[in-house]
Parts: sequence; structure tokens; C-alpha cells
Amino acid sequence: MTKTLIALLFLSTASVATVISTDAPSAGSAPAVPTPTPKPTPALAGGQGAELNREAFTEDKIAPMVKPAKYDLTIVEYTDYQCPFCKAAHPALQKLLASDKKIRLIYRDWPIFGAQSVAAARVAIASKYQGKHAQVHDALMKAPRPLTDQSIRAAVTKAGANWTRLQADIKENAAEIDALLERNNEQAESLGLQGTPAFIVGTYLSEGGMDYASLKHAVHEARTKPAPPLKPAPQPEGI
Repeated sequence: MTKTLIALLFLSTASVATVISTDAPSAGSAPAVPTPTPKPTPALAGGQGAELNREAFTEDKIAPMVKPAKYDLTIVEYTDYQCPFCKAAHPALQKLLASDKKIRLIYRDWPIFGAQSVAAARVAIASKYQGKHAQVHDALMKAPRPLTDQSIRAAVTKAGANWTRLQADIKENAAEIDALLERNNEQAESLGLQGTPAFIVGTYLSEGGMDYASLKHAVHEARTKPAPPLKPAPQPEGI
């Protein structure tokens, strides 16, 4: 399946994106979420979306993240714990982080597969309050689909997190957690994402599953090739 790389231009009041290249996946790559025919992503305009800027995507005190002291590149991942393609990409992403200690990874939970996805996202985010996000995230990604209340709790227990404290943290920080999920959803919609997973790698957006080679290639592109000049996307028909 064709993978689309999109260069992002982050402005003070808007984010404009346009397709710069398409590459066929290498043999053995992870399955990808179907993407539409490559085309310019609509520029953000109007409402809260117009207020999004680069910092809105990459700087969030509540979003869980892996943050090496000397990182030089940021990856933002939009993910759902019930998404099979997210689960397929998880080992490759973990391998990338293990092999490249200069990557900061920001997790943007975007639970689009139903109520259990929302429950898992809240659990994952809340686990950071007891310093267990990395372990809980890994356990939830490895948990079988579909998720249930029982399998979510089993994943938390396997990760070594305290379930009682986690439930208290969810309740105490409910407004903060739900506000983060709302921001994540707003960002995904502003970017025109069609599903999970999706990755912002530096200034490049990639939709769909990625294997290790694809992630390495995206990282190389982001580090070595500055984004080209971009033009505002045309207004959709009827506007």
C-alpha cells in the first residue's frame, strides 16, 4: 500500500500541509490503515483549530512521553490500544527508541475504536502519575483484542502498576485526562487523519502502520531534509 509522507508547516496561527512524496512499502512491512489518494491536507481554519501551532503538537505537560536528555528529534504518535496496526507497529517503534537515544516520543491517545479504547487510554494516561506509563503502555499494546475491563486490569497488573492507585488517579485527574483526549482528537481532525496509527516525525506526517525500516527512513528524512516551501491548500468545494 502506498504510504504518504506529508511535510508540515507550523505557523503561529495555523498549520498547512501538503503531500511531498509517496513511497511503496518494503516487503514484510506492517499492514497499514487504508489512506485516501494522496492530496493536500486542508489548512486549519476557523474555530479552535486555527489556534494550533507547533507547540500544540509537541509541547504538552500532560501527554505521556519518552524524553531523553539530549534528544534532537520528536515523534508524535496518534494511537489506539485496540487498533491492530498500532499493535503491529509497537515493536518497531520500541526498537527504534532502543537504537536511537536522541528521539523524543510523545504519545497522543486517540481512542476511536469504542468505549474500551477510551477506558484503556484513560488507564494509560493515568499510569504516568505513578511512573508506570512505559510498562502499562507496553502491556496494553500486547493485550489481545478486543479489550475488556478484565484484560485492561490484567495488563495493568502485569505491568506492575497499582490498580487501586490508578483508579484514584483517574478520578482525581479526570478533567485533566479528558482535556488531553479532547486536544488529541482536535489535533487528529485538524490534520485530517483517517485512522490510527499516525506519526509526526519531525516535520513529516505519515499515516498508517510503519515497520522498523520505514521508521528509520522517516527519521533520516526528518533529520537531513528540511521541509520544502509549502503553499496553502485549496479550499474544499462548497466553501
